[in-house]
Amino acid sequence: MKKLHIYSLLILYLTQINMTISQNNSIGSFFNEKWSKITYMVDKQPIFDISNIKTVIISEIVNNINGVDNHAFDIYDEFANNITGIEGLTLVDRSKTQALLKEFKFQQASGLVNEDQIRKLGDFYGSGLIIFGRIQTDNFTQSIEEDKSLKIFGNSGSSNKKLIGYYSLDVNLKIIDLETAAILFSKTLKSKIRRTGPNYSSGTLPNLDSTEFYQIAKEDIGNQFKELFILHQKEYEIDFQTHRKFNDDLKKAINLLEIDDFKGGYAKIKDIAKNTKDEKARSFALYNLSKMQLFNGEYEESLKNAKEAYMLNPKNDECLTIIKELK
Repeated sequence: MKKLHIYSLLILYLTQINMTISQNNSIGSFFNEKWSKITYMVDKQPIFDISNIKTVIISEIVNNINGVDNHAFDIYDEFANNITGIEGLTLVDRSKTQALLKEFKFQQASGLVNEDQIRKLGDFYGSGLIIFGRIQTDNFTQSIEEDKSLKIFGNSGSSNKKLIGYYSLDVNLKIIDLETAAILFSKTLKSKIRRTGPNYSSGTLPNLDSTEFYQIAKEDIGNQFKELFILHQKEYEIDFQTHRKFNDDLKKAINLLEIDDFKGGYAKIKDIAKNTKDEKARSFALYNLSKMQLFNGEYEESLKNAKEAYMLNPKNDECLTIIKELK
């Protein structure tokens, strides 16, 4: 009878899986098929041409309440170390410009920029940049994840547990031309670190070390900052959403991308989105197009298609990831 009970539960579990696949109309969404994934290593041009920049001044980095704490000092040091490591750029010692930088403390809090003061720095130093930074998010959380797989088959024993740690570090940057006082760059650098602790079957789970998470996030922010000034390589993984109505055409598109025919593969992805009429299938097709546009730097079009894909199918949560990234 015990074996019969286990077999019955197994059949019920597999039936639920089959129903999930049918509801999604996407085999790949459950089994995460390998054919629907593609990885690209691409050369990314820097935002700034350092041949036209002589001097870099990093203003005081502040935290989310416009104060200065250890993490604000850490981010300043991270930026400074990365700037000094780039040949051709000269980082100005803050002590040499302390009198003028004091004028910016109020501007940091208000979010305004005093163009005259910035031009004074430009008159003295010539061509260059001044960088303002504000830590917007600096947060560590952890949660318990329980492995319930054994209980599916009627095992009443204790299940394994593990802690999952999450660190979010967001730093808003404003980079301004010293000569013109024009804002050249305004964006938030974001680092989200997720790591898993060891498994435990009993007892109290020890807390994870938030400092370890913070160090990784801080270095990630520093690397993103450095990439604004240097040619670098980025790995992009596009996990296309699949649907039986367009899988054959999607495979052809991926084949073209895999032989470095980006233009042909991209055109095929566009055609799939254009020609797919079924709402759920079209949601997946528009998501795929949005991912390609995100990869290609077409951010406005990517956001537009991600929103349309989500409106067609609110269960397509992956669209929200793109929307949040581009907002």
